[in-house]
Amino acid sequence: MIATKFPTTKIPQSQLQILVRQFEEGMQFARGTTRHVYAKALDQLLAYAKTSAFGFTPDDFVQFRVWLFNQKNLSTNTVNTYLTASRRFCEFLVEMGVLHTNPAWSVHGSAQEFKILGIGLTEVTKAISRIDRTTVLGKRDYAFLMTMLECGAAIYELVNADIGDLKRNGNKVELWVKSNGTKGKYDALTLGESAAAALYEYIDSRGIVAADEPLFGIIRAGRPQKVRLSFRGVRAAMRKRLKVDEKRILRLDSLRTYCAVRLMKQGKTSDEIRSFMRFKSGMPFRRIMTNSKAIIESR
Repeated sequence: MIATKFPTTKIPQSQLQILVRQFEEGMQFARGTTRHVYAKALDQLLAYAKTSAFGFTPDDFVQFRVWLFNQKNLSTNTVNTYLTASRRFCEFLVEMGVLHTNPAWSVHGSAQEFKILGIGLTEVTKAISRIDRTTVLGKRDYAFLMTMLECGAAIYELVNADIGDLKRNGNKVELWVKSNGTKGKYDALTLGESAAAALYEYIDSRGIVAADEPLFGIIRAGRPQKVRLSFRGVRAAMRKRLKVDEKRILRLDSLRTYCAVRLMKQGKTSDEIRSFMRFKSGMPFRRIMTNSKAIIESR
């Protein structure tokens, strides 16, 4: 429960605008589309703070969430993203000494409504296995999707990974991915046999590569380029790969849910799944678990 007692901090609008710009200029953890979305989120925070007695307390961020839903008519997913941006901005203010504690830390969005399409884990696996892997493009897409499905990798983790981040640790193969929201820190993602084999087959098909090249790059005229796939680009590229039938197409994000389904069917506990998938925030993990149970119960 959110604490009722929290120090109020009044920040003049002019100073707040400067702090927002400083935060945006230093967003080393984000690039491309993410930077754009975070900028839009903080513009909304500035607008709300200007029209209310905003004092940077948890209750202020609860009311900001209500305002985003009711006044701006934003979707659940967008509100959740905007609140994530707000939490990171507040953490920046703590680092700057403007705030003593992050007031938005305990304020999260709502669980997304999950539409069950009657798609089981077996159907998802079959859809991915149908990818033509005789081309570099097919090998790339298969490796990307298998790593998400088998290892619970997030889209941003794979988009930001370099070839040098793929390492062998004894008998294990690990992909060291940038820790969400933490500068300079990495998480070791342990690859299953299928995902590891798919990744190495894809890398071998690219010929000679350097460690600092993007793990997943764009492909033009059948030839791999040293240009990183964007967040938006990978969504567009993978959409056709996740077509189950004429009426049902999976969202790329849903593969993490199906990874949790796979782990649940293996008898893994909630704590084991959370550790394996490297969840640090409660709301996204609860949403994944809720959706996973819904899928299993619908079969």
